[in-house]
Amino acid sequence: MAVPLRPIALAAALALAIGAMHSGVSRAEHKPSSPAQADIEGAIHQYLLEHPEVILEAIEVLRVQQQQADEQKRRESAGAARPVDGEDHIIGNPDAPVKLIEFSDFECPFCKRFHVTMKRLMDEYGTDGDVAWVFRHFPLDDLHSKARKEAQATECANELGGNEAFWAYADRLFEVTPSNNRLDLALLPRIAQEIGLDRAEFEACLGGDSRGGTYAAHIEADYQDARVSGGTGTPFSLVIGPSGQAYPLNGAQPYAAVKSIIDLALKEE
Repeated sequence: MAVPLRPIALAAALALAIGAMHSGVSRAEHKPSSPAQADIEGAIHQYLLEHPEVILEAIEVLRVQQQQADEQKRRESAGAARPVDGEDHIIGNPDAPVKLIEFSDFECPFCKRFHVTMKRLMDEYGTDGDVAWVFRHFPLDDLHSKARKEAQATECANELGGNEAFWAYADRLFEVTPSNNRLDLALLPRIAQEIGLDRAEFEACLGGDSRGGTYAAHIEADYQDARVSGGTGTPFSLVIGPSGQAYPLNGAQPYAAVKSIIDLALKEE
């Protein structure tokens, strides 16, 4: 019984595509085909010449396979994030079935936009205790040299006023920053005063170098956690379901996109 040529040709096209990417055999190493093999290769070659769409189909199959492999790798990396604990900055129920860990940079314009999206999502999911929003620092030093100092400022707010002050400071910081490293750092103590913190105590806490002063190690630990988890840019988020399944989100995803992932996670058994 004859074997249909198209599947064979598709397999051959896949082999050709893979060979083009991974070729390491020189002409001197190539061994001549037998007459039977030469006939088969000739038929396949002629078929591919007459049906170039088969090669395009093979390339698309490879693209999808690579995309699936990349997605699996991203999910495995996402599962490496450190577990949420009492040291984290959290809005919502700490025992919520779904936790969204956001790695953010205060000078990132996309983080500024995503902050508004997250507040809207928490208005919907946080009041019933379904989702907890966890904030971790991910300052992109090459782009935003001020971001670590601003991260330190939020930690000082937390030191002086607790979790509520951390979030109030973060909200106000995102409101006033022009983004892209254009915030005047002289505004940091003023923001602290605006949310009810003691300015002198805040300024004392804010001392130290641009790496984050007394909070340098904490900020760096968050940064490394983001990188280990697969983060390459900001904002980078992980939706963690009840079973521990991690769904990575890159960039300032729109409300509907994040909502769909949260709903998917909430349906986990």
